Amino acid sequence: MAEPSEPQPKTYRLVFKETLETVPAAVAELLESYSGIPQGQQIAHIIECRNDAYTKCPYPCIGNLRFLDFDLSLHPLYADQVLGPLREPSREGEAEPLFLDLGTCFGQDVRKLVYDGAPIERVWASDIEPYLIDAGFKLFNDDGKLPRDHFLCPGDLLSAAPGDRLRVLDDQVTILHMTAVFHLFLLQDQKKIVDRCLRLLRKDTGRPVLLLGMQMGSVVAGPFLRENHSAEFSHKYRHNVESWANLWYEVCGRDEWKDRIAKLEVTSRLLQNGSKPSSGDINVRRHEFDVWVTFK
Repeated sequence: MAEPSEPQPKTYRLVFKETLETVPAAVAELLESYSGIPQGQQIAHIIECRNDAYTKCPYPCIGNLRFLDFDLSLHPLYADQVLGPLREPSREGEAEPLFLDLGTCFGQDVRKLVYDGAPIERVWASDIEPYLIDAGFKLFNDDGKLPRDHFLCPGDLLSAAPGDRLRVLDDQVTILHMTAVFHLFLLQDQKKIVDRCLRLLRKDTGRPVLLLGMQMGSVVAGPFLRENHSAEFSHKYRHNVESWANLWYEVCGRDEWKDRIAKLEVTSRLLQNGSKPSSGDINVRRHEFDVWVTFK
């Protein structure tokens, strides 16, 4: 089926949760045990940090407290293919694993990963908004616990400039996490992001390297219009299973990559959203994915 060539207008209602009735159990445990914030103080602390961040970065995922969802730890590959390899001791002659969280926001998935036992020296993160990195250190009360130089910010996925901070990890990443990133971009820009991801991935492991995450998807793939915080419309793109695979196979089939990639495995699932979509779009789904790349 041909994909629509024009954006599909959707009315998007920004959701701002004024307060929080209860702190999710996993968040409460981390804030108490890792951050040293007693449970009785957690709601006020979360709302204060969120409100401060929202004044500078008024994104829906901040307004509706979506950053309290530890998406990475909910991915079916988390235990065996993310946390497990990161916790394994180094073996002579084998590539040491390195994890990068692209679009880290408050760095919530990074903190959960470290709390679950991943060595800090193997964990990196990046975001385009420098303020969110500071907000994450405030939220999790861990300045001095995590090295700030492991937070590469601003990290511009569309930049090819020599000063791009992500370049320090080119050819080093073995586990790349990206949640709520691709759907923020036009399809043509998504192709550039796939190329950028491939440059980050390590090529000499002798085994597949992994990219995984979640994003907003749709039963009907294509561009759509979403109202942003400034009440203007910008074009985005949501995938289904077929279009997501096509994106990866197209980029990996280009001259730059086709002779460097031995095998590409793209798996994804469209999942029910769990709540009524604010756009009113009955086709909207959560799109969970994992991409394995084996280089020659």
